[in-house]
Amino acid sequence: MSIRTYSATALVLGLVACSGTTTPVVAVQNTDQASLKVSPAGVATIAFTDLETIRPDTLASGTSGSSCISVFPLSFSSFKYTFNGCRSANGGTMTGTVTVTTSGTTTVVNTAVYAVTVTDSTGSWHYTGTKLTTVNTAAKTASIAVPAGQPFGVAFTHATDATKNKTWAYVPSLQADWSSATATKFWGTYTFQQTLPLGDTLTATIPQATPLTWTSACAFPISGVLNLSLPPASAEIRFDTSITDTSVQQGCGVATINGYRLMLGQ
Repeated sequence: MSIRTYSATALVLGLVACSGTTTPVVAVQNTDQASLKVSPAGVATIAFTDLETIRPDTLASGTSGSSCISVFPLSFSSFKYTFNGCRSANGGTMTGTVTVTTSGTTTVVNTAVYAVTVTDSTGSWHYTGTKLTTVNTAAKTASIAVPAGQPFGVAFTHATDATKNKTWAYVPSLQADWSSATATKFWGTYTFQQTLPLGDTLTATIPQATPLTWTSACAFPISGVLNLSLPPASAEIRFDTSITDTSVQQGCGVATINGYRLMLGQ
């Protein structure tokens, strides 16, 4: 089991729709890594990969693959995962808990309650809320959602400047498939509404034809496309194993935002 989380500085990336054309043309500003990660597109990309890289069947089994993760059975059908100083994919330190309660047999419902924080020198990211994963154990497919009216919380607290703090409400409507022994796929839609300060809602769409696909060799998707909309602007996030860099495993941990490289492992 693995959770991939990240942190970044509070620089801001603008996704700006240029005027004078019938179709908004998105211009990316501040294309350094830190700015890309905390942009609306970056938040929608990385927070998604953070939260969804737990395979539903692995989560339900109560197994742990890391010495910094402990699993404590609360009952026959409930487990509490505790993270104590786990190193996140982007260098921060992860602490907190995820409590999972499982019900059903052929159709299994996992109710996961998150209280996880990732901290580095720039500040901390907080993940709080409940996710519902409904698993078809025979088909090895699942749907991922949140309880009605209860969005999942993602919050950034800057280490020194409170004016840079932001929070988002995350609402997924996703499908997962791990019927292949070598890959896990996600597609569907999800939204990030900026709630502090009050802002717009970003909508992400992952086409079923180009799902986000993970393999055991990579901490991040090896392929897939997210189409993001923050009217009137839009952006495309693309994962591609043909993108390589000496600082990461070949083809892993690199994405592009409208063609600009985003290193997920830094």
